Amino acid sequence: MNKIEFLRDQIIETRNFTIRLIGELPEDMWYRIPDSTDSNFAWQVGHLIVSQNFHTLTVISGRNAKVAEHMPLDRYNRLFYGMGSLHRSLSNDLIPVKKLKEDLELVHNTAIENLMKLSEEQLDEKLEPIPFKHPRAEIKYEALSWSFKHEMWHCAEMEDIKIRLGYPMQWMK
Repeated sequence: MNKIEFLRDQIIETRNFTIRLIGELPEDMWYRIPDSTDSNFAWQVGHLIVSQNFHTLTVISGRNAKVAEHMPLDRYNRLFYGMGSLHRSLSNDLIPVKKLKEDLELVHNTAIENLMKLSEEQLDEKLEPIPFKHPRAEIKYEALSWSFKHEMWHCAEMEDIKIRLGYPMQWMK
C-alpha cells in the first residue's frame, strides 16, 4: 500500500465512522445542546465540512471550484471554522440538516477525487499558500493526515453529545 492509498483508506474509514454517528441521532436533535457542553451535532458536522475542505482541498490544490459553486463557503467558515467563527453552541436552525449532510458528502467525495489525482511526490510538497500558518502541517501529506485525525477527535465529541441527549453508544450493529 502506498501513501496515497493509506490516506484514502483512513479518510474513508473515518468518514464511515462519522456517518454511523450521524445516523444514530434523529435530525430534530441536531441543534439541541445538551447540558454540560457547548456544542451540538449541527456545529460538529458544519465544522467537519469546512475543516475537510481546508485540510484536503484548499491547502492541497487551492480553492475547489466544484465545492465553492455548491456551498456558501464564506458563510460556513464564519459559522463553523473555529477561530473567529461563531460560538460552537449555535442553537438556531441556521442551515437545514439535509443541506449539511449533502455538503458533508460533497466535500468528502471531492476530497477523495482530488487525493487520487496526486502523485506520491506531491505529498512532500509545501502547502498551497494561505494567509496564515497551517495549525498542524508544513507539507501536503501532513495536512491530509491531520484531516482524518481531526475528524476522529470530533467523532468523540459527537458521541458525547449523542449520549448526553439520551442516545447510547452503539459500537457494533
